[in-house]
Amino acid sequence: MLKFTKNLLLNLYLQYELVTCIYMFEPWEKKLINSFVLLTLSLIIFSSCVYLPSYIETFLKFLSPLPREEGSASYTPMLHTEKISMS
Repeated sequence: MLKFTKNLLLNLYLQYELVTCIYMFEPWEKKLINSFVLLTLSLIIFSSCVYLPSYIETFLKFLSPLPREEGSASYTPMLHTEKISMS
């Protein structure tokens, strides 16, 4: 099982090198490019985990209708905005 996993990861890395054409670079250039790719991916994952839930919640609040007040004959949806807290 361990050998299979190792071979799978090596195969995926080989495919990554072939698709991005970094197989032709020198080792120090590969490390530099890979570090930029990892940094970019980590920032995307971090920002998705931190900011995306509040953006989705705000978007869903914008799409959902406001509750109807009792006694009002007609309902007219209004744009409801609120500040997003960073807590």
